[in-house]
Amino acid sequence: MTTEDIQARILEFTLRPLSGVASVEEPGGARLLEPATGKELRVRWDEISEVQEKPNLERGAPYMQVLFHDGRQVALADVGFAFAPSTANTGPLPQLPPTLCFRDFNHLSRGVEQLLMEEGREKEILSAILLCIALLDGARAVGLAVDREERRLDKLLKALEQRGMKL
Repeated sequence: MTTEDIQARILEFTLRPLSGVASVEEPGGARLLEPATGKELRVRWDEISEVQEKPNLERGAPYMQVLFHDGRQVALADVGFAFAPSTANTGPLPQLPPTLCFRDFNHLSRGVEQLLMEEGREKEILSAILLCIALLDGARAVGLAVDREERRLDKLLKALEQRGMKL
């Protein structure tokens, strides 16, 4: 696959109505933007080894898998950026899905906020927090900034610590 093919496919995909990622071309690459969250991934065309459009049977909208020469992978999808979580800092998590996105982080962190209002839910809170950590580590590994989400997660961890762990 040539650099020109990669460029053309990504730019065409980001123009589609169901694409959750937009693009702004720059010399030698592009800024890929997730409008729903303001997330941005800067790519150089020559650092991408392959792109593949694939069907998403669950959601109905296709996604584009972007493979980088250094082994990173990210998908451009109707939900925005999708990526594999990383368990480097959490250890194995049996309930961890193979792909996550920032919508998942918002859902999980809101769930933690709700669970913090209930007594005896510490194990569930901790499980959700570990999923959030794996999600953010995966996002960081593909080159996405996660500072805002880390601050939110820190607040949730402090709230859990303040109420005490009853595991």
